[in-house]
Amino acid sequence: MLLPYNDNNTNPEFQKQQLWTAIVQAKQDGLDNEEIIENVREALPEIMVSYAETVLKQIDFRAKLSRPVVEFNLEFLFQVIYESVIAGTNDDEILSICAEHCTLNQYEFVRYALEYIHLNRMPSQWEQNNVYQKMIEIVSISPIESLFEYIESIKNIYLKHIGYEVVQHNLYNLFLKNKPISYFTDLANKSKDKIIKNYCYRTAVLVARATDKPIALKQAVDGSIILKEPKGLNSEIANNEIASSNVLTMGQAGELLVDTLEDFNINAKYVDAKNGPTFNRIRVKLGRGVSYKKVEDIGNDLVQQLGEELGLKVAPMVSVVPGGVVFDIPRLDRQFAYFRDYFTFEGEPDIYSVSIPGGVDVDGTYVEIPLYSDNVTHILGGGRTRGGKSQFEKAAILYLVRRYPPSVVRLALSDVKRVTFCKFDGLPHLVAPVARDAASTANLLDYLVEEMELRYQEFERHSSIETIAQYNSRFAPDCIMPRVICLIDECFDLLSDDNYCDRIETALMKLLAKAGGAGIHVLLYTQRPDKNVIDPLIRSNFPAKTAFVTTRPEDSCIILGDDKDKRAVYLLGYGDFLYKTTEVLRLQALYVADDEDPEYFQQLLLEAKNQNDPYTAWKSGLDFDEFVVSLYGESNDNGKSKATTATKTKQSKTDFEGSFSFKVQLDEEARNSIMNLHQKGYQLDEIVKAVFNLSRQDGRSYKKFRNVVEEFLNNFKGGGEDDI
Repeated sequence: MLLPYNDNNTNPEFQKQQLWTAIVQAKQDGLDNEEIIENVREALPEIMVSYAETVLKQIDFRAKLSRPVVEFNLEFLFQVIYESVIAGTNDDEILSICAEHCTLNQYEFVRYALEYIHLNRMPSQWEQNNVYQKMIEIVSISPIESLFEYIESIKNIYLKHIGYEVVQHNLYNLFLKNKPISYFTDLANKSKDKIIKNYCYRTAVLVARATDKPIALKQAVDGSIILKEPKGLNSEIANNEIASSNVLTMGQAGELLVDTLEDFNINAKYVDAKNGPTFNRIRVKLGRGVSYKKVEDIGNDLVQQLGEELGLKVAPMVSVVPGGVVFDIPRLDRQFAYFRDYFTFEGEPDIYSVSIPGGVDVDGTYVEIPLYSDNVTHILGGGRTRGGKSQFEKAAILYLVRRYPPSVVRLALSDVKRVTFCKFDGLPHLVAPVARDAASTANLLDYLVEEMELRYQEFERHSSIETIAQYNSRFAPDCIMPRVICLIDECFDLLSDDNYCDRIETALMKLLAKAGGAGIHVLLYTQRPDKNVIDPLIRSNFPAKTAFVTTRPEDSCIILGDDKDKRAVYLLGYGDFLYKTTEVLRLQALYVADDEDPEYFQQLLLEAKNQNDPYTAWKSGLDFDEFVVSLYGESNDNGKSKATTATKTKQSKTDFEGSFSFKVQLDEEARNSIMNLHQKGYQLDEIVKAVFNLSRQDGRSYKKFRNVVEEFLNNFKGGGEDDI
């Protein structure tokens, strides 16, 4: 790399322009960032090294957005912005580049995304330590007012919280130095931050009590601040008293909530409260005769009435629990539940009880999701961008591959976004490479259907065995039938693909109907749970649901399988979700932090690849690559599966054309599906579409099956034979 730097030319702008040109040329020549920085460091002054790093960040950011598209996917755009913020690119640079490459609507999205990221992102431990040291340095050489100004300039709530702790400590030290009351009230008046104001006023109250010189609180404190008389001046608790300036106890918050409900003519009694990592939960008992419907949609009214007192910025979720109604109040100092804090992966795994991480409940208790339970089996999940869905999925995969060897757990992954699961490619647990489009996903699901049938044939060979749990109970650990977890991300794109949606729907229906007993579990996730895309018959076969924050109330209803349950719209994002089986739990999902702590993430993946596998796995003899070749062959270029017999219930519509003389026999699964849909009010055309994936456009094939279904229903009503 040639650096055209001239010491004789002292014009800094000219020097920077030369360096910019040299860096662009070096990037075009194939040099990576580290090589360029090393060249700059050897040849140029340190100030130019810093400028070179800035130039490289801008070039990298531009490169990510420089692609021939009309509209950027907003999730992709958000991720690129997030990564650039973490890398240290300033807002002006990001906005300048986005103004050049984005539409006006997307540019507006970028502005809001930047504000949201700065406010809510979880800083790395390095960044937290750096900010803390900066604050200590400020108070060591400057008045405390300078610390106030620095904290006010910080946007991130987690970094602000660090500053508040430093303020508390220094105010207490000033209190011990016998500063007068006026000193602290003046400090309060100089600060624009309400929390810091409260800390200063609280310290003034402590001074007043210590000196027996009461102050006129009404004059010193504005009406929005609640001050209580301190309990004492013991040096061990005085700092905590400063910190509790206007923070109501949970009991006080509960009583305030009950009083506000009374204003709305809702009689209630405070019961108890709990502190969780994401929200605080207040439980009340409604008066006799008071309907839950009266409080179900009161959240926005509470923001208006109690927004300042309880720190409400969004409507709290209201839910029914045994013994009362709970109000989930979002925490301003929200805590993250880190994956690494909950698992050590020591000891032998329980090979009979395969589970995935759920999250942390309001009590701080870790909750797992047992895939072996009849109340789980398959999971439907969804939620909008930044809801935490991808983190939940990655936590599940990372836990499974690190906790269990391939003889106990196998994985089938589909990721049409190509960014969530690609990190897991190459693991020995995979039954096939990660599927990245609709065609490969259809192949993967067809393979699992065949695997399921072979497993049931194995059960049939042994009397009294009906499920994988019974099989492993009899033969493990000498021979273990591994559970297969099929995790599909963004199923909306798959089910709206005109070429492959029929194959994918057919395979999903078969798997959801009976694969759970054979140890094959489907976890289906989407951002857009459209009722017109995800068939009702598919949705109804998921016994477990995980709903992350949704944009629309109707999306919440679709995911949770309840036309009235719109609670997911009140979730807080970033892993806050509802887990529904026989009951509904609100959990904080575990944060893998693979972008913040890549070393830990890669370490677990390496351990998963190299872990000891002491067990012998049952094998069906079905190889994925051979299965795909044998099923479709070279002449099958449209991706449709070929039926092997004329009596299969759901054959490919391609095979029916030109072979109109076959006889159809409805097996038990098809009969049950037809009757179930008929009893739910489905029309004949809808039943044929749902069960056989045929519509009027399929001509004679459709008519043949429509007549078969119609005759079956007529015979059933007449009490005749139901085999046709």
